Amino acid sequence: MKKRNYFMTCKNLVWSDLTVFKQNIVDKIIDVGLWVGLTVLVTGYVMPYFGLVNFGPFQFGGIIAAVGLFEMYASVVDFVSDLEGDRAINYNLTLPIPSVLALMSKSAYYFLVYASLTLAMLPIGYLCVWGQLHLMQVSYGKLILAIFFQCMFYACFVLWASSMTNNMAHLGRVWNRFIFPMWLMGGFQFSWISLYHVLPVVAWINLINPMIYITECTRAALLGQADYLNFWLCLLAITFFSALCLVMGIRNLKKRLDYV
Repeated sequence: MKKRNYFMTCKNLVWSDLTVFKQNIVDKIIDVGLWVGLTVLVTGYVMPYFGLVNFGPFQFGGIIAAVGLFEMYASVVDFVSDLEGDRAINYNLTLPIPSVLALMSKSAYYFLVYASLTLAMLPIGYLCVWGQLHLMQVSYGKLILAIFFQCMFYACFVLWASSMTNNMAHLGRVWNRFIFPMWLMGGFQFSWISLYHVLPVVAWINLINPMIYITECTRAALLGQADYLNFWLCLLAITFFSALCLVMGIRNLKKRLDYV
Protein backbone atom coordinates (compact mmCIF):
# COMPACT_ATOMS: atom_id res chain seq x y z
CA MET A 1 0.00 0.00 0.00
CA LYS A 2 2.82 2.39 0.89
CA LYS A 3 4.57 1.75 -2.44
CA ARG A 4 1.34 2.44 -4.28
CA ASN A 5 0.96 5.74 -2.41
CA TYR A 6 4.53 6.64 -3.35
CA PHE A 7 3.78 5.90 -7.00
CA MET A 8 0.59 7.95 -7.02
CA THR A 9 2.31 10.91 -5.36
CA CYS A 10 5.19 10.82 -7.85
CA LYS A 11 2.75 10.52 -10.74
CA ASN A 12 0.84 13.57 -9.52
CA LEU A 13 4.06 15.57 -9.24
CA VAL A 14 5.02 14.69 -12.81
CA TRP A 15 1.52 15.38 -14.09
CA SER A 16 1.50 18.77 -12.36
CA ASP A 17 4.69 19.79 -14.18
CA LEU A 18 3.42 18.40 -17.48
CA THR A 19 0.24 20.47 -17.16
CA VAL A 20 2.38 23.60 -17.19
CA PHE A 21 4.52 22.29 -20.05
CA LYS A 22 1.49 21.52 -22.21
CA GLN A 23 0.67 25.23 -22.27
CA ASN A 24 3.91 25.90 -24.15
CA ILE A 25 4.37 22.67 -26.11
CA VAL A 26 3.32 24.15 -29.48
CA ASP A 27 5.83 26.98 -29.15
CA LYS A 28 8.51 24.48 -28.10
CA ILE A 29 7.87 22.28 -31.13
CA ILE A 30 8.00 25.32 -33.45
CA ASP A 31 11.26 26.55 -31.91
CA VAL A 32 13.00 23.18 -32.03
CA GLY A 33 11.45 22.36 -35.42
CA LEU A 34 12.97 25.49 -36.98
CA TRP A 35 16.43 24.48 -35.78
CA VAL A 36 16.01 20.87 -36.91
CA GLY A 37 14.47 21.72 -40.28
CA LEU A 38 16.97 24.42 -41.25
CA THR A 39 19.98 22.40 -40.12
CA VAL A 40 18.91 19.30 -42.04
CA LEU A 41 18.06 21.34 -45.15
CA VAL A 42 21.48 23.01 -45.21
CA THR A 43 23.43 19.81 -44.56
CA GLY A 44 21.26 17.74 -46.90
CA TYR A 45 21.11 20.07 -49.91
CA VAL A 46 23.87 22.68 -49.58
CA MET A 47 26.79 20.73 -48.12
CA PRO A 48 26.80 18.13 -50.98
CA TYR A 49 28.08 20.93 -53.24
CA PHE A 50 31.19 20.95 -51.08
CA GLY A 51 31.71 17.22 -51.56
CA LEU A 52 29.86 15.97 -48.47
CA VAL A 53 27.67 13.34 -50.14
CA ASN A 54 24.79 11.85 -48.11
CA PHE A 55 25.64 14.20 -45.25
CA GLY A 56 21.96 15.02 -44.66
CA PRO A 57 20.93 11.65 -43.17
CA PHE A 58 24.21 11.54 -41.22
CA GLN A 59 23.54 14.97 -39.76
CA PHE A 60 19.92 14.04 -39.10
CA GLY A 61 21.15 11.39 -36.67
CA GLY A 62 23.28 13.94 -34.85
CA ILE A 63 20.39 16.38 -34.65
CA ILE A 64 17.97 13.82 -33.20
CA ALA A 65 20.61 12.93 -30.62
CA ALA A 66 21.05 16.60 -29.62
CA VAL A 67 17.42 17.75 -29.28
CA GLY A 68 17.32 16.94 -25.57
CA LEU A 69 20.84 18.30 -25.04
CA PHE A 70 19.92 21.83 -26.09
CA GLU A 71 16.55 21.73 -24.34
CA MET A 72 18.42 20.67 -21.21
CA TYR A 73 19.87 24.16 -20.76
CA ALA A 74 16.37 25.63 -20.37
CA SER A 75 15.65 22.94 -17.78
CA VAL A 76 18.73 23.85 -15.76
CA VAL A 77 17.74 27.53 -15.89
CA ASP A 78 14.27 26.62 -14.64
CA PHE A 79 15.59 24.40 -11.85
CA VAL A 80 18.27 26.83 -10.64
CA SER A 81 15.87 29.80 -10.75
CA ASP A 82 13.52 27.85 -8.50
CA LEU A 83 16.36 27.04 -6.10
CA GLU A 84 17.28 30.72 -5.96
CA GLY A 85 13.70 32.00 -5.87
CA ASP A 86 10.40 30.48 -4.75
CA ARG A 87 11.88 27.05 -3.99
CA ALA A 88 8.78 25.16 -5.06
CA ILE A 89 10.98 22.08 -4.82
CA ASN A 90 10.76 22.44 -1.03
CA TYR A 91 7.05 21.61 -1.22
CA ASN A 92 7.84 18.39 -3.07
CA LEU A 93 10.33 17.46 -0.37
CA THR A 94 7.68 17.83 2.36
CA LEU A 95 5.35 15.29 0.77
CA PRO A 96 4.98 11.84 2.39
CA ILE A 97 7.47 10.18 0.02
CA PRO A 98 11.21 9.68 0.28
CA SER A 99 12.99 12.88 -0.76
CA VAL A 100 14.96 10.94 -3.37
CA LEU A 101 11.70 10.06 -5.12
CA ALA A 102 10.66 13.71 -5.12
CA LEU A 103 13.84 14.63 -7.03
CA MET A 104 13.54 11.62 -9.32
CA SER A 105 10.00 12.74 -10.15
CA LYS A 106 11.52 15.96 -11.45
CA SER A 107 13.86 13.92 -13.62
CA ALA A 108 10.92 11.86 -14.87
CA TYR A 109 9.20 15.07 -15.95
CA TYR A 110 12.29 16.22 -17.85
CA PHE A 111 12.53 12.79 -19.47
CA LEU A 112 8.99 13.06 -20.82
CA VAL A 113 9.64 16.58 -22.12
CA TYR A 114 12.80 15.56 -24.00
CA ALA A 115 11.20 12.39 -25.34
CA SER A 116 8.12 14.20 -26.63
CA LEU A 117 10.19 16.88 -28.39
CA THR A 118 12.60 14.34 -29.89
CA LEU A 119 9.79 12.15 -31.22
CA ALA A 120 8.07 15.23 -32.66
CA MET A 121 11.25 16.07 -34.60
CA LEU A 122 11.46 12.68 -36.34
CA PRO A 123 8.84 13.39 -39.05
CA ILE A 124 10.09 16.97 -39.51
CA GLY A 125 13.65 15.83 -40.03
CA TYR A 126 12.65 12.97 -42.29
CA LEU A 127 10.66 15.26 -44.57
CA CYS A 128 13.78 17.42 -44.94
CA VAL A 129 15.87 14.44 -46.11
CA TRP A 130 13.12 12.92 -48.22
CA GLY A 131 14.64 10.48 -50.70
CA GLN A 132 18.03 10.46 -48.97
CA LEU A 133 17.09 8.36 -45.94
CA HIS A 134 15.43 5.05 -46.73
CA LEU A 135 12.90 3.94 -44.14
CA MET A 136 13.71 0.28 -44.74
CA GLN A 137 17.23 0.72 -43.36
CA VAL A 138 16.00 2.21 -40.07
CA SER A 139 15.89 -0.12 -37.07
CA TYR A 140 12.82 1.29 -35.33
CA GLY A 141 13.22 -0.78 -32.19
CA LYS A 142 16.79 0.43 -31.75
CA LEU A 143 15.75 4.00 -32.53
CA ILE A 144 13.14 3.98 -29.76
CA LEU A 145 15.73 2.54 -27.37
CA ALA A 146 18.27 5.18 -28.39
CA ILE A 147 15.78 7.97 -27.76
CA PHE A 148 14.75 6.44 -24.42
CA PHE A 149 18.32 6.16 -23.16
CA GLN A 150 19.43 9.58 -24.38
CA CYS A 151 16.45 11.27 -22.72
CA MET A 152 17.16 9.31 -19.55
CA PHE A 153 20.71 10.67 -19.50
CA TYR A 154 19.63 14.26 -20.14
CA ALA A 155 17.02 14.04 -17.37
CA CYS A 156 19.65 12.80 -14.90
CA PHE A 157 22.22 15.31 -16.10
CA VAL A 158 19.87 18.21 -15.29
CA LEU A 159 19.95 17.33 -11.60
CA TRP A 160 23.74 17.17 -11.55
CA ALA A 161 24.28 20.34 -13.61
CA SER A 162 21.77 22.22 -11.45
CA SER A 163 23.46 21.02 -8.27
CA MET A 164 26.80 22.31 -9.61
CA THR A 165 25.39 25.78 -10.40
CA ASN A 166 25.58 27.94 -7.30
CA ASN A 167 23.36 30.76 -8.55
CA MET A 168 21.85 32.34 -11.66
CA ALA A 169 25.04 34.30 -12.34
CA HIS A 170 26.87 31.03 -12.95
CA LEU A 171 24.43 29.66 -15.52
CA GLY A 172 26.84 30.50 -18.32
CA ARG A 173 29.13 27.81 -16.98
CA VAL A 174 26.54 25.15 -17.74
CA TRP A 175 26.70 26.03 -21.43
CA ASN A 176 30.42 26.82 -21.68
CA ARG A 177 31.78 23.99 -19.54
CA PHE A 178 29.26 21.21 -20.07
CA ILE A 179 26.76 21.49 -22.92
CA PHE A 180 28.94 23.10 -25.60
CA PRO A 181 31.98 20.80 -25.16
CA MET A 182 29.73 17.73 -25.01
CA TRP A 183 28.01 18.80 -28.22
CA LEU A 184 31.10 19.90 -30.15
CA MET A 185 33.07 16.74 -29.34
CA GLY A 186 30.01 14.50 -29.20
CA GLY A 187 29.99 13.49 -32.84
CA PHE A 188 27.42 16.00 -34.05
CA GLN A 189 29.35 16.45 -37.31
CA PHE A 190 31.62 13.42 -37.27
CA SER A 191 31.64 9.78 -36.23
CA TRP A 192 33.94 8.34 -33.58
CA ILE A 193 35.72 6.16 -36.14
CA SER A 194 36.48 9.17 -38.35
CA LEU A 195 37.93 11.00 -35.35
CA TYR A 196 39.99 7.90 -34.54
CA HIS A 197 41.50 7.86 -38.03
CA VAL A 198 42.54 11.52 -37.74
CA LEU A 199 43.33 11.93 -34.02
CA PRO A 200 43.39 8.49 -32.33
CA VAL A 201 44.50 9.79 -28.91
CA VAL A 202 41.74 12.41 -28.89
CA ALA A 203 39.25 9.74 -29.97
CA TRP A 204 40.13 7.52 -27.00
CA ILE A 205 39.94 10.48 -24.60
CA ASN A 206 36.59 11.43 -26.12
CA LEU A 207 35.10 8.19 -24.84
CA ILE A 208 34.61 9.93 -21.50
CA ASN A 209 32.09 12.17 -23.29
CA PRO A 210 28.58 10.70 -22.83
CA MET A 211 27.37 12.52 -25.94
CA ILE A 212 29.50 10.44 -28.29
CA TYR A 213 27.63 7.30 -27.23
CA ILE A 214 24.26 9.00 -27.69
CA THR A 215 25.13 10.19 -31.19
CA GLU A 216 26.69 6.91 -32.25
CA CYS A 217 23.80 4.70 -31.14
CA THR A 218 21.27 7.05 -32.74
CA ARG A 219 23.08 6.91 -36.08
CA ALA A 220 23.50 3.14 -35.77
CA ALA A 221 19.72 2.86 -35.42
CA LEU A 222 19.02 5.19 -38.35
CA LEU A 223 21.79 4.26 -40.78
CA GLY A 224 22.97 0.81 -39.75
CA GLN A 225 25.63 -0.49 -37.38
CA ALA A 226 28.58 -0.28 -39.79
CA ASP A 227 31.12 2.49 -39.06
CA TYR A 228 29.65 3.28 -35.63
CA LEU A 229 30.33 2.15 -32.07
CA ASN A 230 28.45 -0.97 -31.01
CA PHE A 231 24.84 -0.02 -30.31
CA TRP A 232 24.45 -2.12 -27.17
CA LEU A 233 27.75 -1.00 -25.67
CA CYS A 234 26.63 2.58 -26.23
CA LEU A 235 23.43 1.94 -24.26
CA LEU A 236 25.50 0.41 -21.46
CA ALA A 237 27.78 3.47 -21.36
CA ILE A 238 24.79 5.86 -21.37
CA THR A 239 23.27 3.93 -18.46
CA PHE A 240 26.52 4.25 -16.51
CA PHE A 241 26.76 8.01 -17.07
CA SER A 242 23.06 8.44 -16.26
CA ALA A 243 23.39 6.60 -12.95
CA LEU A 244 26.53 8.59 -12.11
CA CYS A 245 24.82 11.94 -12.77
CA LEU A 246 21.72 10.90 -10.85
CA VAL A 247 23.61 9.74 -7.76
CA MET A 248 25.95 12.75 -7.70
CA GLY A 249 23.13 15.18 -8.43
CA ILE A 250 20.94 13.87 -5.62
CA ARG A 251 23.91 13.85 -3.23
CA ASN A 252 24.78 17.46 -4.05
CA LEU A 253 21.16 18.63 -3.85
CA LYS A 254 20.78 16.87 -0.52
CA LYS A 255 23.57 19.02 0.88
CA ARG A 256 22.29 22.19 -0.79
CA LEU A 257 18.65 21.80 0.22
CA ASP A 258 19.45 20.28 3.61
CA TYR A 259 16.83 17.54 3.43
CA VAL A 260 16.86 14.06 4.96
